[in-house]
Amino acid sequence: MVFKAYDIRGIFREQLDENFAYSLGRVLGEGYKNILVANDVRIGSKELLKPFIFGIMESGGKVSYGGTISTPLMYFGTRNRYDLGVIITASHNPPEYTGFKMCDRNALPISPVEEIKPIFKKEKLEDSQRREVEEIDLEELKVDVSSEYKRFFLKRCNSYDIKVAVDFANGSTSIVEKEILEELLKDHIFINDYPDGTFPAHQPDTLKISCLRDIIKTVRDNNCDIGIIFDGDGDRIGIVDERGDVLQGDMITAIISREILREKEGVKIIYDLRCSKVVPEVIERYGGIPVKSRVGHYFIKKLMQEIDGEFAGELSNHFYFKEIGYFEGPLIALNYILSTMEERGEPLSKIWREYKKYYHSGEINFKVKDQRRILEGLKEIYKNCEIEELDGLSVYCKGWWFNIRPSNTEPLLRLNLEGDTEEIMKEKVEEIKEIVNKLDGGL
Repeated sequence: MVFKAYDIRGIFREQLDENFAYSLGRVLGEGYKNILVANDVRIGSKELLKPFIFGIMESGGKVSYGGTISTPLMYFGTRNRYDLGVIITASHNPPEYTGFKMCDRNALPISPVEEIKPIFKKEKLEDSQRREVEEIDLEELKVDVSSEYKRFFLKRCNSYDIKVAVDFANGSTSIVEKEILEELLKDHIFINDYPDGTFPAHQPDTLKISCLRDIIKTVRDNNCDIGIIFDGDGDRIGIVDERGDVLQGDMITAIISREILREKEGVKIIYDLRCSKVVPEVIERYGGIPVKSRVGHYFIKKLMQEIDGEFAGELSNHFYFKEIGYFEGPLIALNYILSTMEERGEPLSKIWREYKKYYHSGEINFKVKDQRRILEGLKEIYKNCEIEELDGLSVYCKGWWFNIRPSNTEPLLRLNLEGDTEEIMKEKVEEIKEIVNKLDGGL
């Protein structure tokens, strides 16, 4: 199934080929007339570009081509200018994947599973059409969406003397975002800083420890004050401190929330329900209004616009800002972190550990036969605790809580658990594992 809640994603040629791209283009060209199209650095993304554009134009849509750019740049370029923005990308997935992310003129995501799958019809390119596809001149369709983006961030963000290591992961940010950071960061070390869709250094993921080894080593070897890493399409940013320790997304959310609330009291700040309970505590302490959300950019962006949220942070390293249009702004997130470090004159390790009050398990995956049966079983077992079903099952007990939710893409349940002490956290993780295995084994 390539139609997901948040995007379209699959293995190039095996699941997503030129006929799929052409068919998708035809559907979108019928529904939207003025479309911005862009792509990430992946080989598959570049191969699907022309068939996709051809499908749009054949259905009467007008295409403007934004080039090889990041997903936030696509959102920035689309908002208030185009009926639809599309970037051909598979985000942080391995190189054999490709896909499509879409947003409307408000930069709100289009849900493929709800809005496209019901009307999608697979068609096949004829030989004569293939020749027309090859003849498409991308330069004739090219528009400059990067210059305004670059001007905005150079004006919005400060310049810093802090020593920063940046891993671009050979992804889309190694083009425009690299140019921005070259001007803003006076003392920097860049690695994997050229676009390469084979991702020769590592998979472009900000969460997997195997993908973070390069940036951790660079920080430690060069005595950097901070290290950052972008994912493949640039809508996530991971951060490591001067020791090479990784900051979880909720710790970054807490730091940014405090900084924002120093500027604007009483604003609404959204956090996803997997985050540490320190996040809403910090928001309330500094005069903000914490709002809990379902997981995923599709839901968070819609909620931000509905309630006029100032900022939103996810455990998965997505950080959203009202000031740019309620979508991801990794460069603004970085600016807040660097600003905090500069103002306080303290190492990042000291700053973020102030928020490490509780003990979080991180995300733990279970491959199961029947997701619903396990969720119902857990609900019954913990019925004396506070139960919430905003996204999967959240259970709040004295001294600990957990959320367990079905994956949108795989037969998995994803567990996040937090305890007031490390002992409670470890004990309860084992307790939940035992229950899940027992319930699953009883099928």
